[in-house]
Amino acid sequence: MDFLKEDVGGSTCCVTAMIHKGDLVVSNPGDCRAVLSRNGVAEALTSDHHVSRQDERARIEALGGYVDFCHGVWRIQGSLAVSRAIGNKHLKQWVIAEPETKSLKIQPECEFLILASDDLWNKVTNQEAVNLVRPFCVDIDKPEPFSACKKLAELSSWRGPFGDISVMIIQLERLVSRPV
Repeated sequence: MDFLKEDVGGSTCCVTAMIHKGDLVVSNPGDCRAVLSRNGVAEALTSDHHVSRQDERARIEALGGYVDFCHGVWRIQGSLAVSRAIGNKHLKQWVIAEPETKSLKIQPECEFLILASDDLWNKVTNQEAVNLVRPFCVDIDKPEPFSACKKLAELSSWRGPFGDISVMIIQLERLVSRPV
């Protein structure tokens, strides 16, 4: 609501993570994503809010909006491709900022979490990202998550037009006690 009061055009999507007492809570409105590496296997913890999702499309249409296929992408009112975001004052009747939230216990097999914007995930699969990050962060004396973030951004930019790429890696294996 505060963002809308600023009368700024545009919008943003986001993904958040909170770790508290061994629990991991992730939330997202939009198409930024949280991906967990569980023993090297990628697991998406969030679901992108694309207009093509049946539940999101039904919600929009129930509110009197329409969804159409425009230039190869499903869009709200012929405009926006995400159904949840912060901002979009002119579409606020249909585009909500309410995030979906998931929580889980951090287990010993949970290695790291990748939080990234859609410009990464549009060009790099969840498993590719985990495969690239793992050698920088798992089973090494001096983990280098920043270097892994840079490599992910480079991979994304090599695969297409360079856009707004935000990437963060959170190492989880040090947050849980492991059996000896």
